[in-house]
Amino acid sequence: MKMIKKILLFDEKISFQMLKFYKHHIFNEIMKFISSCGDFGMSWLVIILLTNIYTPTRIMSIHMLIALIASTLLGQITIKTIVKRKRPCQKYPRNDLLVPIPSDASFPSGHTMSSFACSTVMMFYYPEFGIIGIVYAILTAFSRLYLFMHYVSDVVVGTVLGILVGIFCVMCI
Repeated sequence: MKMIKKILLFDEKISFQMLKFYKHHIFNEIMKFISSCGDFGMSWLVIILLTNIYTPTRIMSIHMLIALIASTLLGQITIKTIVKRKRPCQKYPRNDLLVPIPSDASFPSGHTMSSFACSTVMMFYYPEFGIIGIVYAILTAFSRLYLFMHYVSDVVVGTVLGILVGIFCVMCI
């Protein structure tokens, strides 16, 4: 129980540290853009569609689609429904938020989980593109922290689960 309290305190401390960067307007716009690309897995759906057109990448695109669906089912529908953790922006309402407050729970980060699931699949098939996917996933995770939508533990667990879902989709399907 002591460890959980330490994690929660660390989560809150980091969340409030992120708000100090809000004065950088260009950075605000970059973080909003990166985060919005992950809404509903849209950036990954576009990549899946494009890679599905090209025959050599079709298997990868199918595994990416399965990873995206699996991460959504596991994170959004299952874990968030059970845990019901409030987002930092829900627990500590503010007027200066850069994006609207989502209605769903915080734990784990769905944007992060789906990004790491899909980029992990890419790493197995095309590591050179997988690296770009991992960088995008890291930026997505950071944007969720920056925008006060998630705690660090939401993003860390989303990262780990996303990687595991990606590995599972490639190895077992």
